[in-house]
Amino acid sequence: MPIVLMLSAGPLDQDRLRLGAEFRDIRHSLQRSRNRENWTIESNEAATVDDLRRAMLDYRPSVVHFSGHGSGLGGLCFEDENGNTHLADAAPLAKLFHHFKDDLKCVVLNACYSKIQADAIRDEIDYVIGMRSAVGDHSAAKFAVAFYDAVFAGTNYRTAFALGCTALDLNSLPDSDVPVFMTGSHLDISTLPYTSCVPEVERVLYTYFNTPFRDRAPLTTGGDRLKRTIQKYYGEQVRRNVDKVQVLGMDQMDDDQWRVLVEVAAGEDRQQCVVYVYIHDRRVLVEWEATVGYWSVPVKTYLALGSDGPVIARVKAQLGDYYNYGFADQQHRFQCVDLRTETNASLYGYVRRHSDAYGDLITIIDDGNWHSVTLEIVNATDKTDMPLIQRVLSPTWLFTPSDSTAEPSSERGAA
Repeated sequence: MPIVLMLSAGPLDQDRLRLGAEFRDIRHSLQRSRNRENWTIESNEAATVDDLRRAMLDYRPSVVHFSGHGSGLGGLCFEDENGNTHLADAAPLAKLFHHFKDDLKCVVLNACYSKIQADAIRDEIDYVIGMRSAVGDHSAAKFAVAFYDAVFAGTNYRTAFALGCTALDLNSLPDSDVPVFMTGSHLDISTLPYTSCVPEVERVLYTYFNTPFRDRAPLTTGGDRLKRTIQKYYGEQVRRNVDKVQVLGMDQMDDDQWRVLVEVAAGEDRQQCVVYVYIHDRRVLVEWEATVGYWSVPVKTYLALGSDGPVIARVKAQLGDYYNYGFADQQHRFQCVDLRTETNASLYGYVRRHSDAYGDLITIIDDGNWHSVTLEIVNATDKTDMPLIQRVLSPTWLFTPSDSTAEPSSERGAA
């Protein structure tokens, strides 16, 4: 039977919080649930870090819920043996939870500025909730009770999180944008703040995925400009109806542009994908070219035939070390860059050292990780999979061609 371990700490040298009332209301939430026989609650008030460690050993909980004070980089405020503040840093907490990750599925840190600790704990645990700023006592308690109302009713943690935030809006309480939902590093990492746009994003994407390919242009930022391009891109591909679209994470790329991780359900099949969207005044449109990793010349066509002019290429880029054929012994003049397309085709790009393109690109990829970028490439040799990188058009896949860049053509692929 899954166990919720609730811990609270109210050090004598901190402001008083109504933590007992919060725990009482969470227990009442379980008592009124039709699934009350399926869960157990264990609690420890005035908790020290040793109390936490021992409780983890005693109960092997599925959910750990901490209520109290947080101090951001300083840590979570537990109590010491004298009842005063003992700050628990993020790294030791993550190490502790590592030893219980087989049972522990969710950690809720209902404390101010606890996003920092949540971000570290996500390296070990599937689902973590933290607070990205200060949160009022009443709002924190209302969020927690609504969250567990949903968990005890059998919903998943992501939906329970959204319902907890919605409860604040329904009760005209502040801070509904303070809780943050995070998924673990061994899942597709995502961070989802609650916003009123999430339901609208899910509605628009549900419509988008269930719209025939040839009719999707009005749902995109390109509109009629992309109508023929979209039709040529998909060709005779057959669309599959979807049953549900759920937002798992949203990263803001610009003022109105977002990178959204969604789970798409079709029957028993569930797949995760990334969609780029434009959101302004609650209007949501799909950034289609970024979403599909669009090239101005189809990837397969480019690799087979090359191109007479520059090509707009949306790729994932990483520092490389492959020097062969026309670039053999040219390390002093060119930097190799591993390139990967949305369809997982691999290329070796080369950028001239000390050029503007080199400076722009190295600034993005010098950490050694993969980064989604939009490049202008040209044939440098008869090896089409070894292009020369002329310009960095965008540090993301969000890019709209202008008269100074290659005109878009068509590309077949997934999406």
